[in-house]
Amino acid sequence: MTDAPDAPEGFFIDWDGKTRPIDQPGKGMRCEVDKKSKYVMVLNKYGGLDHESTWYPTVADVEKAGIKVIHADLNAPIKISSIE
Repeated sequence: MTDAPDAPEGFFIDWDGKTRPIDQPGKGMRCEVDKKSKYVMVLNKYGGLDHESTWYPTVADVEKAGIKVIHADLNAPIKISSIE
């Protein structure tokens, strides 16, 4: 048995304006989330900050914020300048 949740623990709007789960920010990237302040930092493999966003607990919360939900293609390469 695993302690991993079945669903991601929230979402953020990525650098392309697309909804992305915080547990899948892209190859070589990781998210640090402050749920209390609803803040997401997307860090590169060197620990540098590449993107900041708001944390949304659910896709419905993204919609409530007035943002059109367009899901990111999680298999596509990401396009951030610090990613090799």
